[in-house]
Amino acid sequence: MDFHSSNIGSEHLMTFSLTWSLLPIIATILVHIAFSAAVFNDAKRLQSKHDSLAFVNSWIWSLAVLVGGVFVALAYWIIHHSTIAKH
Repeated sequence: MDFHSSNIGSEHLMTFSLTWSLLPIIATILVHIAFSAAVFNDAKRLQSKHDSLAFVNSWIWSLAVLVGGVFVALAYWIIHHSTIAKH
């Protein structure tokens, strides 16, 4: 029996599965960064235009979206841009 050749195949399979399992994590991180940057830019624009944001400043909103992701970005949008928001 040649154990060496069977180990090589399992190493490739493990690397392949590890790569595919990391892709969603990397995609999630990129989405969080993108949404955080977009919220930061929008919050800065709103802050300069209206001189205020709801609850906290643009940095805190950006950090919240970076950690909380799409759901916090949705909360930001509802608070600042939806028909519910005061204009």
